[in-house]
Amino acid sequence: MSVNFLHLRSFYAVASERSVSKAARRLNISQPTLSKQLKALEERYKVKLIEGLRPPLTLTTAGRALYEKAERLFGIADEIGALLGEDEIDSGALLRLGTDSPPYAAEFMAAFKAAVPNAHFRVTIANALQTNELLLKAQVDIGIICEPAVESDYTYAPLYKDRLVAIVPSSWPDDGSGIMPLERIADEIVMVREATSRTLSTMNRLLADVGIAPGQTMQLHTREMIREAVAQGLGMSLMFEKECPPDSRIRVLPLDTTSSLIEVKGYLAVRSERKRMPLIRRSLEIARALAKTGI
Repeated sequence: MSVNFLHLRSFYAVASERSVSKAARRLNISQPTLSKQLKALEERYKVKLIEGLRPPLTLTTAGRALYEKAERLFGIADEIGALLGEDEIDSGALLRLGTDSPPYAAEFMAAFKAAVPNAHFRVTIANALQTNELLLKAQVDIGIICEPAVESDYTYAPLYKDRLVAIVPSSWPDDGSGIMPLERIADEIVMVREATSRTLSTMNRLLADVGIAPGQTMQLHTREMIREAVAQGLGMSLMFEKECPPDSRIRVLPLDTTSSLIEVKGYLAVRSERKRMPLIRRSLEIARALAKTGI
């Protein structure tokens, strides 16, 4: 019994999105049509693949097994298309993106959407180490990573530069200089990320270089929590400048240093074996173009 690839692609879209409505938009077909195709697949093989009535839908054991094989199948199909010189990106193509740099990922997505209007995204936010693991396991197509560890079988495209700045409550005493002396950090409560955070490791390198330690640290897991804690007057923090959206409760101060240790670079990373696939090749092209404009 031959497999109906139209029905299989419909299942793959629903399983990827965990939503019939999102999958229908991705495939540019109606929800009733997509539901009929999914039902036809289940009835033909007398197996339940997806459970639930509302998103997020749940894959059955058989559904999970089929999803893994379908993911490999359509990935290989894309690679064959690239090998044969196929440049066109499928309508509703899904780009799976992992990142430890959400603001830059959002800018990349906007540029990609402008170039490929029918593209869809699934984004996983994690730290640099976790994002690299997602790439390694092929759970994402591309990674946007700050200072990634260099892997011999990866291809990297420079994407952005950023620098550490201090964020303090708006009530912070103002000496008129508009900058943060590094020695002041020794007297303050500093909000920090988890131990594996790139922000924390960059801060630690900088302070170790000048022989300064924070007066006290308070570990908070997310950027959002750190910004809110600073806004509430619980202390200060060092963050990358792009991570500091306008907030009247917070002041952003450059650090009083010329050290290059406050600077970081971010890259778009892909597995080299997949870089000829149209979706990933276009990603690399867009990343290089953005790097030239200095996002």
